[in-house]
Amino acid sequence: MAAPVVRASPLAAFQARARRCLEGHQPQLCEQALVEAEALQQQASASSAYPCQTLLLGVQADLVMQQLRAGRGAEAIADLQAATCGCAGL
Repeated sequence: MAAPVVRASPLAAFQARARRCLEGHQPQLCEQALVEAEALQQQASASSAYPCQTLLLGVQADLVMQQLRAGRGAEAIADLQAATCGCAGL
């Protein structure tokens, strides 16, 4: 019998990709993380989860700054962690 396929939630997948972008290890992931963040923040808006939406918009700004080589380092990682916690269940 085959093992069941386990997939990460969209939020968890986004968080992992965004972290790698913000840490500067795989900058090509920044664009993918931006697209995922946009989809998540639109989902948050549709669910009237405005605090979550606001946190995701902040992370999007951090991702753009990272692309521009003006990253915020630990502050950006803290923003990402806050969004992950603030958007749990999305």
